[in-house]
Amino acid sequence: MQHFNENWENFSMYDIHEHRHRVAVWGAGRAYSRQGPGHTIAVAKHLIEKSGLGAIKTADQLPPPEEMDDFIHQRIQAVIDASQGVYYTKRAKGEPSARKALVCTYGRAQKLVNMYLKLKIVCAGYHDHPHVKAMHPPLDAVLLKALDSSASIDQESDLPVFRRKLKTAKDMSKTWTTFDRTTYDAYISAIRTFQGNQPLWAIERLWNPEREALPV
Repeated sequence: MQHFNENWENFSMYDIHEHRHRVAVWGAGRAYSRQGPGHTIAVAKHLIEKSGLGAIKTADQLPPPEEMDDFIHQRIQAVIDASQGVYYTKRAKGEPSARKALVCTYGRAQKLVNMYLKLKIVCAGYHDHPHVKAMHPPLDAVLLKALDSSASIDQESDLPVFRRKLKTAKDMSKTWTTFDRTTYDAYISAIRTFQGNQPLWAIERLWNPEREALPV
């Protein structure tokens, strides 16, 4: 009977928020770990929970659109701060194992933050919430390549201004894992111009997982 009671107690603590949290941790962890030594899903879970990002359960906890940029930057910085003091073991063939400090760049942290919020909030039925319109999309190579080649733009947008802004961002860096805050801001500014009156998260209509080459 005691075993049954313990199982029931654990079950009763498991709600839809925890369910979405676990899925979002897995998806965000997979997405941000590309070519990143030490960036495992376990580390992603640690960063999400230690930074406070995991405490966001609904869109009602998000700020209004005019405060969203600062909110996202605060979450990104909190993830970077949470990565301080995290180490991983690097193993190379023919060499002794080495303990290395985790390096979480601004570009990698934005991917973790924005992907987590995308899965937990945008894709959880809050896409029409007024606070969600200004949420940032996760920036990665697939989206940026599609943005660069897209001929589709919101009719209210200024195409020449968008092209100038995108060029400015690309001149800073084209590799999302190395982005600093200035480069990240430059891409978000270009995307905001591109979207016009459309939600920022909806730029991912250009994103398609099939754009990534299949392994050979």
